[in-house]
Amino acid sequence: MATSAVSVTTAATALVAENFERIALVIDNQSAQTVYWGDASTITTASGATLEPGERLVLAFDGGAYQYFFSSGLWGIVTAGTADVRVVEFVRTR
Repeated sequence: MATSAVSVTTAATALVAENFERIALVIDNQSAQTVYWGDASTITTASGATLEPGERLVLAFDGGAYQYFFSSGLWGIVTAGTADVRVVEFVRTR
């Protein structure tokens, strides 16, 4: 498990890097800013999905038949100021 604090700004900011060993990811918006997020550094406030203040995004492997999990990086951006985002990444152990 890895944890980090990320200051998301008005420029596309990496929340988490690509990781093929990832099995779960938690993104927690601890700020008063809406964070717009997506899977590319070209993210904008017009194209990103929203993570409202106080909201948490959980992406978890469910053990289904395809045994697949979202492994690409995630990026965030805000319209003004800076957002405090916490990231927890769970990885496969062998």
